[in-house]
Amino acid sequence: MIPQVILSCLFSIGIFFLAFHLEVGEMGLTSNLYALIVVLGGTLSATLIAYPWQKLAWTAQLLKRTFQSRNEVEWILDTIVDLARIYRQKGIRALEQEGEELPEGFLKTAVELTAFHHTREKIEQILQKEAQLIYAQYETAYKILYNMARLAPALGLTGTIVTLIRIFGHMSDPKSLIAYMGIALLSTFYGVVLANLCFIPLSNKLKEFMDYEEICLDLIQEGVLDLYDEENPRVIQHKLEALSTTITRPNRNGTPSRLFLISPKKRASVMS
Repeated sequence: MIPQVILSCLFSIGIFFLAFHLEVGEMGLTSNLYALIVVLGGTLSATLIAYPWQKLAWTAQLLKRTFQSRNEVEWILDTIVDLARIYRQKGIRALEQEGEELPEGFLKTAVELTAFHHTREKIEQILQKEAQLIYAQYETAYKILYNMARLAPALGLTGTIVTLIRIFGHMSDPKSLIAYMGIALLSTFYGVVLANLCFIPLSNKLKEFMDYEEICLDLIQEGVLDLYDEENPRVIQHKLEALSTTITRPNRNGTPSRLFLISPKKRASVMS
């Protein structure tokens, strides 16, 4: 992390060194590239000082997932009901074999815990911790985008100030000030545009994805615990369908009503 911070600081110094020495005399490709370098480069370097690059790469992968079509709730419901039927008809060994064929993820972990004969309390505890860790990773990605949205306008204003400093320091004809003001304001323009048309919409998109994933995690926890209790598959299906409807239906305040990723005892203490 320390080498990354040092490189990010050197990158920031290089950006502002270029900003103070790059000659831009008219509106064009060079002036636009200069403004983008200050805003994007400065935002990226500041973000890399605060977060390791692995988290930025993870954020990029997560954003890619947010634009993919999602039918995970239906898949989770069908898969858990099928597993419940197999468990009741063929026993724990068949459930273990079916669990091995599941894709890597939270559901496979939950089914493996059931197949390995853990107690119900142990399974619930492990799943809650896993769900909290997964959601914490999503929260970190959201914070990265949110901070980048805050940094972009500040870096844009900084680029404008740097340009104005150079203008006032080298301007011999006050009449040319208006012509140079357009170049100076390019950085502010790109900072505002990138923040409001790029980073903020992406962070909102990620937040929507996080809410959807929280629904999936809650459904998996409830479904696997019912599977452990050997509930009737039809009962499990009706229960999970009702839960998914309740979770996604807005309440009177207009906010979605979702299950908590904590145990009922902790939930009661939080609500009190």
